[in-house]
Amino acid sequence: MRTTSKVLVLVALLALAACRREHRAQPKVQANAEKAGAQTLTYESQWLDGSKFDLAREKGNVVLLNVWATWCGPCRFEIPELDKLHAQYASRGFKVIGVSIDEGGASDVKPFLKDQKVSYPIAVDPEGKLATMLKTTVIPTSVLIDRGGKIVWKHFGIVSTGDESLTKALEAALGQSGRPPLS
Repeated sequence: MRTTSKVLVLVALLALAACRREHRAQPKVQANAEKAGAQTLTYESQWLDGSKFDLAREKGNVVLLNVWATWCGPCRFEIPELDKLHAQYASRGFKVIGVSIDEGGASDVKPFLKDQKVSYPIAVDPEGKLATMLKTTVIPTSVLIDRGGKIVWKHFGIVSTGDESLTKALEAALGQSGRPPLS
């Protein structure tokens, strides 16, 4: 019995060490220019009210898609940062769009959002299609999409307004021409 306990403790420690190593490396990972500039994302799901969310309708805007869940601690931590980004750049054609992968869909997400006072729009994806498309099991995961619909920045982990790579990618994407006139 003691040998089994020791083996289980050792396996748990190794798993924890592997997760920590991956977690430390992930926040600095972004799609390289070849992959980021080449990948156009085609994605549809639903808004909280049940209406259709189609990413293609966002062409002309710069969009930060953020894959998250209500049960994810780091996701909760980054909400104020995403709110700041959304407010700071909205007038320049920028949107943060959260995509919840909560299995309960809108019924799980609505009470959480009301409590947290999230200012940016939220879509629901209980099947996790976006996470699969982005080839990630890490949440939060965020991608910055330029005005033409191409991924120009990818990040695994918490987004921070102080992240220089995000600021650089965001400013470059916002500087693109082809933005529709403000109405």
